[in-house]
Amino acid sequence: MRTFSDRFAALLIKSLVSAVCLLSCSVHAASWQEFGQSDVSLDKIYVDVGTIVMDGNFRVVQVMSVYDKSRPNSHGVWMDRHIQKLAFDCANRTFSPISTTGYIDGKRVGSSPVHVDWKDDVHPIAASASSQRMFALACNAPLTTAGAGAGTAATPVLPARHAGKTGTGIIINRDGDILTNNHVISGCTTLTVRGSKTPVMPAVLVTTDAQNDLALLHATTTFAHSASFREQTRPARLGEEIGVIGYPLSGLLSAEPKATFGQVNSVAGMRDDYRLLQISAPVQPGNSGGPVLDGTGAVIGVVVSQASMAMAAITGSVPQNINFAIRGELAQIFLNAHGVKYNIAKPGKKLETDDIAENGQQFTVMIRCD
Repeated sequence: MRTFSDRFAALLIKSLVSAVCLLSCSVHAASWQEFGQSDVSLDKIYVDVGTIVMDGNFRVVQVMSVYDKSRPNSHGVWMDRHIQKLAFDCANRTFSPISTTGYIDGKRVGSSPVHVDWKDDVHPIAASASSQRMFALACNAPLTTAGAGAGTAATPVLPARHAGKTGTGIIINRDGDILTNNHVISGCTTLTVRGSKTPVMPAVLVTTDAQNDLALLHATTTFAHSASFREQTRPARLGEEIGVIGYPLSGLLSAEPKATFGQVNSVAGMRDDYRLLQISAPVQPGNSGGPVLDGTGAVIGVVVSQASMAMAAITGSVPQNINFAIRGELAQIFLNAHGVKYNIAKPGKKLETDDIAENGQQFTVMIRCD
């Protein structure tokens, strides 16, 4: 959460043409606070709580998305982050998009046209956890003493990497091999894993596939249960029911694994990326690397991303249940390439959702990166 995937990124950045921001904040007062982890969305999202100013009834706020790696927009302009200018009407729980500016290597490379009628283009704050966290940060942070026009446009200061992120992993075999996303373990110095019925234990990174966002870990233990993949000759089908097991929002929700259910909405990701499946089962930060299970409990995908809050500035609404998973067939190819043994499920009868959850939590672990 890749993040929004290529088509989403192109849609978002397509509007980045030369213009100046309507309101700008001094970089020296910036205080970027993360409101969403990157272990689902590959973009790290921050609110600048140090330069919030009032314009009438609106709090004008900067929101920064930092990409996992630089990428080009539809005009071939490369950037590694963008900053959105948003206005929040805290009393009425609405927001308005103002502008978006792109950067690479600390240099500004373009801005969207300023939305001059932004005060008349208001949208309700969505009920999603990410939207509510952004709204709370924007509306509760202290105001900047300077007026709305204070400061000059400046290169944003990149926040330090947030340590202590968490994700989810799939126990591949009883020997201790665990599959997850590369972005879950990227930048880690130490790794630990724990299951619903297993204690915290150390793990080591074995290998990664950054292009397909997969990683293999090994825990210093043996497991009682392991996952089974659906055979590659039976790929996921449009409309089939699926379940997701994972450890989202660690530290906010309970420590137990969570199960959500939905359907396969598309057998390709954004821009017809056939490495991915689009699923409607709700996922949150922390779900990355977790299993997507078919109706028999077999793994058919690995959760990788969700549509980002940044889409709200383009469409005026927050995308609901637009999530993506790496195909199970691709995960099997990755495991085969590194000689990792795993199980193939035999076709079985359809299970009830509680049985899928009961079985799935036994081979799903939380991964902590420090």
